[in-house]
Amino acid sequence: MNSELLSAIKDQLLALGLKIQGDSGGLSRHPDQAHLPEWRGADTVVTSDFTYENQGFGSELIVRTFHAKQLSWMIFELRDIFSGFLDAHNKYGFYEALASSALKHLAAHQPESDDHRPLLQAVVAQGLKWLKVIRRYDEIPATPIISISSTDAEGRQHRQYIEPEDND
Repeated sequence: MNSELLSAIKDQLLALGLKIQGDSGGLSRHPDQAHLPEWRGADTVVTSDFTYENQGFGSELIVRTFHAKQLSWMIFELRDIFSGFLDAHNKYGFYEALASSALKHLAAHQPESDDHRPLLQAVVAQGLKWLKVIRRYDEIPATPIISISSTDAEGRQHRQYIEPEDND
């Protein structure tokens, strides 16, 4: 793997973290937010609409937050940083991991803070984990073929991945 590329990704992630720490108001909007203000893609939804329900086949991972626009900005930024590694086979796992880190942060910090920065920092930390994965495997591994979605009694979403057995 090109160490210069990985170093550039690390630098971009660290710069993103510093930008978040220094932000006291609202982060700038990503250009793609002009037509998609809140993230929707790869079975992952970020929304400020707390009444939002699954629009698909019940497999969407939904992050409901007052900071949906800032979190969407972060996901667009991470998409751009990792764009050379994302494809149709691994994007679901990538975006679901980002959403899961946001959901874990939100679950641990209720009621939700007025400050969006800790939430975004939790998602940047997931970006650093993806960098470690790339360093180890030279890629972002493909999302397992089977994903089982469930919701517990308190409304928290969970994912379980089942990979096919290798019978070679």
